[in-house]
Amino acid sequence: MKTDEFLNKTVHIYILIGFTLLFFSFVLVATPIWPYVWYRINPNQTKNDIENITKEVSNKQITSKQQTLLDIPSIDNSLPEGKFVIIPKISVESPISTSTDYEGGLKQGTWIVPNYGTPENSDLPIILAAHRFGYADWSSEKRNKISFYNLPNTSNGDDIYIYWNQRKYVYKIYKSEESTYISDYSADLILYTCKFFNSPIRIFRYAERVQ
Repeated sequence: MKTDEFLNKTVHIYILIGFTLLFFSFVLVATPIWPYVWYRINPNQTKNDIENITKEVSNKQITSKQQTLLDIPSIDNSLPEGKFVIIPKISVESPISTSTDYEGGLKQGTWIVPNYGTPENSDLPIILAAHRFGYADWSSEKRNKISFYNLPNTSNGDDIYIYWNQRKYVYKIYKSEESTYISDYSADLILYTCKFFNSPIRIFRYAERVQ
């Protein structure tokens, strides 16, 4: 009798372990494809995400920031032509769009917010925005490479490079934040994206230029 009870308990334990492993396996498989499913079910969600990313993040008046001036880097012909943001920690190599059409710019990858700074004119902070989850027709590889999907995995001390007209500008993250608005306009570079599919909370990374 005791043997039967022991066997029953053992079977129940193995069944529980089996269902637990199946659950976690499902989560691991579903996570990469969830954005595609979400956008198929909610085709207008991309537009909502764009509005969340691009709407005004602060009503405070911005003035020129105090900064330590660094030399403009020399032209490096080995760098690609055009404008890119590189985040080695999360393998991002995203083209930067300077278009005033933010919707078209975000489809390309990263969009630089107009009327703020650029690497060549740093009186105001550079503000770069990108989708977190992208579009239904983006592959997982494309999303990881050109969006800010993995921006939460960056931390203070991580490097960010901007290639701008074949010049390399180097920045280092000094502040990480989740908020509904930009809290530090003294930064040389601000990256941000939405935290969830439809949420006012944004993920911010503040960086200073070091080279």
